[in-house]
Amino acid sequence: MNFKKLETAALKEGITEIETYTVETHGTKISTFNGEIENNTSFNTKVSAIRGVYNHQIVTIYEECNDDEMIPSIIQRIKDNCSIINQKDPFFIYEGDGTYPVVDEKKNDFDAYTLEDKINLCLKLTKCLEKESSFVTKTEISYSEVESHTKITNSKGLDVKRDSKSAFIVAEVVCEKDGETQTGFDYVRLANLKDLNLESFASKIVKDTVETFGAESIPSGSYPVVLDKRVVSNLLEAFSNIFSANAVLKNMSFLKDKLNEKIFGENITLVDDPLFKDAPTQIAFDDEGVASRSKTIVEDGVLKTYLHNLKTAAMMNTKSTGNGFKANEASSVNVLPSNLYLKPGNTSLEDMFKKIENGVYITDVKGLHAGLNPISGSFNLQSNGFLIENGKKTKPITLIILSGTLQEMMNNVLYVGSDFEFKSGVGTPSLTIKSLAISGK
Repeated sequence: MNFKKLETAALKEGITEIETYTVETHGTKISTFNGEIENNTSFNTKVSAIRGVYNHQIVTIYEECNDDEMIPSIIQRIKDNCSIINQKDPFFIYEGDGTYPVVDEKKNDFDAYTLEDKINLCLKLTKCLEKESSFVTKTEISYSEVESHTKITNSKGLDVKRDSKSAFIVAEVVCEKDGETQTGFDYVRLANLKDLNLESFASKIVKDTVETFGAESIPSGSYPVVLDKRVVSNLLEAFSNIFSANAVLKNMSFLKDKLNEKIFGENITLVDDPLFKDAPTQIAFDDEGVASRSKTIVEDGVLKTYLHNLKTAAMMNTKSTGNGFKANEASSVNVLPSNLYLKPGNTSLEDMFKKIENGVYITDVKGLHAGLNPISGSFNLQSNGFLIENGKKTKPITLIILSGTLQEMMNNVLYVGSDFEFKSGVGTPSLTIKSLAISGK
């Protein structure tokens, strides 16, 4: 759709501001089960979210057919919808920033591989998993590749676009031994297919699964705890909404009225940086067209800022932090982090075990959304892991519930790990917690 034609026609009809947010996506999905191809599909989509202001009201409509012939229909729908609403919250169609950061284009080799090559990659990974152990009884592999192009154009002069391309390979195994069944799961975000070490990836998944055989519960009590970096990542991601100004305004965050106060221990620094080079992706602007920038949310334990979109910034008399994002092109703009990470320390995981001598190493938590409360910060999570005895990881444990509050936990961090990993959109190291409650047998 030609935006100038849409803009000209809209202004003639009394629509004072108009914007198109268009996402074009191409992708491939492949999945196998026990070495048999279950799914092999390609997809192409193009969706526009069109916002228009009419009679001091704003509405968003969605259009999959992006032809110029749809312009009269789009304008009429905007006018009709604006005529039946009476919203009072502030709204913005953003004029853009003077400059935007330059994001380095990441090279990949996905196009150098045929569809058959990618199917064979999944089949080869299946064989690697099966060769790792005779205990492997089932395997499920999936490969996904997505290329997207996002463009925002409006009548205030904003005209920005960004491109992204990513690929993931996911593996799940079922292992059986003496009547006991354990499952394992892991994934890799691929920068280049040629760099994927299938044998190493398969070995880690199977090893991590097999070593959980014979797991038992432990007596209830308070224990020194080492949280694996992936558990820390999961917890931080699940609690990330507490830093949203939107949650603060709705009284759904325990951080309300806590700006510039100490909320965590002095060894905790949290950063949100859409441009962080060690993260899987970098973006130059959010979904409202606000330029990206790094911001320290918590510095040495002190809360420095909430995350804002344009609306929450206006309501709290500040500036947007560039965190106005959509969950997808057909959703409204929310406040979401982008490349949220906890700064690492200098203690290795092995040294964490040695320093606490005896305790618990938590490697997996379940029920994150049902088992935690962002308003109070409390969590009660079904967990698995290992005992730490005499400074070493030993017996596997299961059927335990890990309990506490985020604020208590983050104020009792003894050691921040050096084993930093950026998994998906959250980067974390492992943490040693002075004490956490565990319910067991």
